[in-house]
Order: sequence, then C-alpha cells, then structure tokens
Amino acid sequence: MEKLFKAIGTVVVLTIGAVVVLGIMAFTKTGFAIVNDGERGVLKTGTKYDMTEVQPGYHFFIPIYQTIEIDTIRPKLINYSKTEGNKPDTELLLYEPMLEGLDKKGIPISLALSIEVKPVADQLAEMYKSDGDFENSFYKKVKQPNREAVQATLSKFSVDTIMDKRAEVEKTVTDLIKKSYAKNPYFTLEGINLKDIVVPKAIRDKQLEVQAAKQEALKSLELVKKTENEAKSREAKAQGEANAMKIEAQCKGDSVLIEATAQAKANKLLANSLTDEVIKVQSIEAWRAGGSQVPKVGATIPFIGKVEDLK
Repeated sequence: MEKLFKAIGTVVVLTIGAVVVLGIMAFTKTGFAIVNDGERGVLKTGTKYDMTEVQPGYHFFIPIYQTIEIDTIRPKLINYSKTEGNKPDTELLLYEPMLEGLDKKGIPISLALSIEVKPVADQLAEMYKSDGDFENSFYKKVKQPNREAVQATLSKFSVDTIMDKRAEVEKTVTDLIKKSYAKNPYFTLEGINLKDIVVPKAIRDKQLEVQAAKQEALKSLELVKKTENEAKSREAKAQGEANAMKIEAQCKGDSVLIEATAQAKANKLLANSLTDEVIKVQSIEAWRAGGSQVPKVGATIPFIGKVEDLK
C-alpha cells in the first residue's frame, strides 16, 4: 500500500509540475518556438549551443534552461546612402551612412554603395558559438570588411581624378570585397553596386569649373576647325575653278592651233595641186559650164596660153 501511495504521489507531483511548466509557458509565451521557411534556429542548452540548426517547424524547449534564437537566412541588402543613412532598418533592408576613406593625399572621399549578403544556413550555430550572436557576427563579418575594402580602394586613387575613373573604382572595390567574402564562412556576397562617389564640396566645385572650362575650350577648338575647314573648302573650290578655266583655255588654244595647222596643211596641199595643166583644164571646164564657146585652136587666152596646148 505504501508503494502505491508513493507511486500516486509521484504521478501527482509530475502532473502538477507539468501543469506549472505549461502554465509558465502559456503565460510567458516561452517554451515553444515556430521556425518559418527562410529561417533557422539555434538552440542553446544551459551555456552550450547545439551545433545542429533548428529547421522550420514547431519546436518545444525547457524555459529558462533552454533558448532558441531564430534568424533569417534570406539575403540582406545594406544601403550605404548619402540621404537615407538614418532611416530605420527592416529585417532584410539595412540603411547605413556612406562609407568613407582617404585618398593618396589624405583627403576624405565617400562611396555610396549597395551590398547584398546572405547568411550561410548551416553555419548559424557555429557563428553563434564563435561570435556570440547574429548581430555581433554581422558587424564583424559584414560591416567591418565592407568598410575596410572601401578604405583600401580609395587609398589607391587621387581626389583630383577619381570622378573620371568610376569604372576603375567600382572594379577595385568589387574585387576587394569579393576577396574578403571568399574567406567568410558565415555570409556570402550576393551583389554589389557603386551608386556614387562623393568628394568634398570645395574640391567638387573646382572640378566642375575645370570641366566647364575644358568644354568651352573644346567648343572653341571645334569652331576653329570648322572655320579652317570652310576656308580650305573655299580655297579648294577656287583652285578647282582656276584649274578648270586653265584647262578650258588650253583646250581652246589647242583647238585653234590644230585648226590653223590643218588649214595650213590644206592650203599647202591645194597650192601644190594647182599646176599649169590643172588650171588650163579647169578654165576650159568653166567655159563649158558657163555656156560659152570654147576658143578655137590657136587662140590665145590670158594666163592660159594658146588653145592648142590644152588637152
């Protein structure tokens, strides 16, 4: 009988204990956790972390003695901005002031960037064990490496020329950040975008003045070239007209010379062909063509001679 009472007492105590625990859990809303898709949990029992991440689902744990920390494993975008640096963060979007660094001469320059990182799901427990919690690890493994990469990048450039080397700046900072995340076991780099390069206002104003002067000089140079081209065009046109007139005159001269030469040759040939015999025959033909009677044999015709000489 005594054993029976002891067994009943044990059951009652356990039941009361269970009710108390459940009551505490219900009242304090502890003792169970819901891990959603896109999240992982890290269970801590006493002072030690369970090195297996808690998967999505419903999970119970012993209040006070155990805790479950739940973190997202979705990508987080950090917006380093000139105008939005003080906006409140959300779970997946963080707002930070621009990252700064010094150029070769020690002049401060700022970069506006957007950098997206993603927690490594199966390394959350190890991250908690190493750095204490998600926030500390995020600062050490994400924010600090980003800042160091920007500082190292800006030290390679000069404030005088950095505005004209945007592509080179973006490549340099991207390469350095990728190199940093290649050794990062807890976060992977999803993307990086350089939005703006900001130099001190006084220097920027001076750069704008120099740029405006260069553009004005370029316009003047283009105007000079245009004037030169127009002058060369007019010169070429005049030279072409002069050459055309010269060629035309030459052609006319050659034509006259050829005509004169041909006429002279013709006259010479004609003169050579007018022999006395030809002249006599042509005269007789002229008499006959005119209807006149041909002179009798023995008659004398001026410049021809006696008629009997004609054949």
